[in-house]
Amino acid sequence: MLGEKHKSFFPPSANCTLWRYIDFTKFLSLLENRCLFFSRVDQFDDPYEGALSRAGVEFLRNQIASVGGANETVDYFINVIDSMRQQVFINCWFMSEHESAAMWKLYLQSPEGVAIRTDHDTLAATLDRSPLKVRTTMVKYVDYDKVPIPPDNAFFPFVYKRLNFAHETELRAIIWSNEDINKTQVHDGAMGVTIDVESEEFIKSVHVSPNATKWFGQLVEQVLRRYNLSIPVVRSSLYDRPSY
Repeated sequence: MLGEKHKSFFPPSANCTLWRYIDFTKFLSLLENRCLFFSRVDQFDDPYEGALSRAGVEFLRNQIASVGGANETVDYFINVIDSMRQQVFINCWFMSEHESAAMWKLYLQSPEGVAIRTDHDTLAATLDRSPLKVRTTMVKYVDYDKVPIPPDNAFFPFVYKRLNFAHETELRAIIWSNEDINKTQVHDGAMGVTIDVESEEFIKSVHVSPNATKWFGQLVEQVLRRYNLSIPVVRSSLYDRPSY
């Protein structure tokens, strides 16, 4: 479980604030189904998800060649990593003590959206109750043309991302379906995995988009009352005029 140390993962050394920016339909789905959704990696937009860096492949080829190995060995390893894209499932969070103007714009298609605020300790405690093995890690951002992703563990390609995405300061929770030995939680061909959560324990506050109208904030409050949840609702003041 989360308490186990693993060299391929880099959880925060201290508790930190986490945000998840979602539209209203996904927010309703979370409340109704009481679960977090983990998407299969090959469904992500970034084609480099779960891929070795160019510098890493060159390093690996040189290492194999130095001991008289064949390129087929490297190709085999690349194919193994690529196949894991259909076996690894990820749930993503934004790490910051403050809400982000960039994240509001990046993850919402309209003003009708919210940001769920929690923290790493709470997330970890929630995931640790799952029958699945779930690990959390901060994402490491590197130049894929210059920095080799360590080739000695198949998890590393799912922990590293290109520098182009460094603005996301992402923390991700990761599930590998092969660790569900009896296939009771992750079925073959699954496009996603869900982890049960108790919303009132898990969500510290719900922040309404700074561009949302007043009625939308009131709707968010009404929905939480409908589900008997005493979770604070905060209207973002990101774009309010300053007052002195």
